[in-house]
Amino acid sequence: MKKIGMTVIAACVAGLSFTTIAVPLTASQQQHLWAAPKENAERIVAQMNTREKIGQVLMLDVRNWGKNAAGEPENVTVLPAELAKVITDYRLGSVILFRENFIDTPQSYQLIQDLQKASYQLPLLISTDQEGGYVTRLREGTEMPGNMALAATRNESMAQRVGEVHGAELNALGVHINFAPVLDVNTNQNNPVIGVRSFGSNIELVNGMSAAYIKGLHQNSVLATAKHFPGHGNVATDSHFGLPQVAYSESEWRQTDLVPFKNAVDHGLDAVLTAHIIVPALDNSKVTSKKDGTEIGLPATLSKKIISGVLRDELKFKGLVFTDALDMGAIVDNFGVAEAAEKALMAGSDVLVMPVHIWDQQGIAQLEDLYRYLETESQKNPELAARLQQAATQVVQSKLANKLTPYSPHTLDYAKSVVASPEHKRFEKQVAENAITLIKNDRLLPYQLKAQNNLLVISDENARNKIVSNELQNIASELKGQQIAVTSSAFKLDENTLPSNLAENIRANDLVILITYNLKAKHTAAQKVIDQAAALNKPVVVISSRNPYDIAYLDNVKANIAIYGITGFDVTNNNRNSLEANIKAGVRTLFKANGERAALNSPKGKLPVDIRNPQGDIIYPFGHGLTY
Repeated sequence: MKKIGMTVIAACVAGLSFTTIAVPLTASQQQHLWAAPKENAERIVAQMNTREKIGQVLMLDVRNWGKNAAGEPENVTVLPAELAKVITDYRLGSVILFRENFIDTPQSYQLIQDLQKASYQLPLLISTDQEGGYVTRLREGTEMPGNMALAATRNESMAQRVGEVHGAELNALGVHINFAPVLDVNTNQNNPVIGVRSFGSNIELVNGMSAAYIKGLHQNSVLATAKHFPGHGNVATDSHFGLPQVAYSESEWRQTDLVPFKNAVDHGLDAVLTAHIIVPALDNSKVTSKKDGTEIGLPATLSKKIISGVLRDELKFKGLVFTDALDMGAIVDNFGVAEAAEKALMAGSDVLVMPVHIWDQQGIAQLEDLYRYLETESQKNPELAARLQQAATQVVQSKLANKLTPYSPHTLDYAKSVVASPEHKRFEKQVAENAITLIKNDRLLPYQLKAQNNLLVISDENARNKIVSNELQNIASELKGQQIAVTSSAFKLDENTLPSNLAENIRANDLVILITYNLKAKHTAAQKVIDQAAALNKPVVVISSRNPYDIAYLDNVKANIAIYGITGFDVTNNNRNSLEANIKAGVRTLFKANGERAALNSPKGKLPVDIRNPQGDIIYPFGHGLTY
């Protein structure tokens, strides 16, 4: 690997002279820089060479380094010396952390401390995606039930408090920027990547919840990032694997997707993350895909018309613009690494997120190739050189304006007292309980528990059954004197094959709990479960465990609740976690104790979306929600 021969910052700013020694800035030096962020950023970047500027506009992940004995990628929980050297030598400006990096609070705190020690004079900008619900990164943190669950509560004060909790925990660890909130308006019921990550389909609701959440993050000095601009809610393809297209006309887009981003900008938004989606109404440019030579539309991430034209010029957004991960299928399948990075920069993005993986020596070689390409092209193209200068200045200005330091402002003891604190976990439970939405109930719920109860739990997988079964046992222990025997059965509910012993299991139990997960069609195994139970005169309650739309694909449902998420999932690396608060609140909503009138938890949530049948008719409108 070629070591970067860079000049160190050598600027006199407010009487401050930088030396040529790679040592951290003193507190006094930082105070000088913070006093005038814009002017000082311009002076600092003016003294950088091209490779230093490239370092400032890159955000790389340090998820893995090398392989373990089984030949699998080794998660980075302790910073390897090789990675620390890359951060220093390449003068990297930013790092993004994933669930693989966060094991517990002491380890996470130390990893971030070590990352900052590897930074070269200017501190690293540390980011992560702590959206809540389906996308959460802190294993030991307070996840919260997720955006659609939060929107189901209709409580903006709760939304602000969720932002405060996420902000407090990230800030305590040394994370500066959260890639949240999601502002996508989920108007497409079959959206495969957004769904419960969205606050819903109602623009006013998305505006109110997101503004409150941003305010909460700011309470704890964490920067908020709106995503995925210009709006990922009306797509039918997951951009991790393909290149989605938004079918809106420009008028429809302006009335729907644009509004929450404009609202967030008006409420002090710090950053925007772009979407790898084609929006022909905004940019109908065509490019040739490297995959098969076909002509394709230009993704928004690479579109100057969308990023510079709409976001910068029309909305007058002055903050940081991040690309979504450039290693996602929508980009890597259709563009070269260097080409995509250059196009994104020229489109108007300030930070190129994950254009290469520095997970091994081969990755470092790819990083060097990227540096050389951008350095060479910027020498040929004055417009690219100017854009690189502008982006690097924007990054450095953000670091100075937000008073980033190369060390944590908090002690480890403080972080341990904040992350996943009992107070935060109690609030998480409260949000989940207020979010549970009773969509249908033909006098089945709350189900009266008896002294002895035999329950059949059915879902797509054993792990899902287990977490529900565990909560049923928790309820039995809590109530005392009421026994719950659980039978579990796992099979593919969106297919047609049934286990041979299904009828026997249904017959042997008092109640069937059918846990569905994003059904897309009628006449599936899930429907056959309902039909068999009806033939055997056994009650069935359906839990829509992720998106609330499943009832649209089922007939003759007697009772249905939505819990807005049963597992979190990092689609980039198949890393899962159970959303315990959602599960517990949902299961508790089903029952009342023997002799009691009230349910263990009464449903209070209201649908944040319309639920449409396969013909497109609304069968349960936005705002629908029953109670006991």
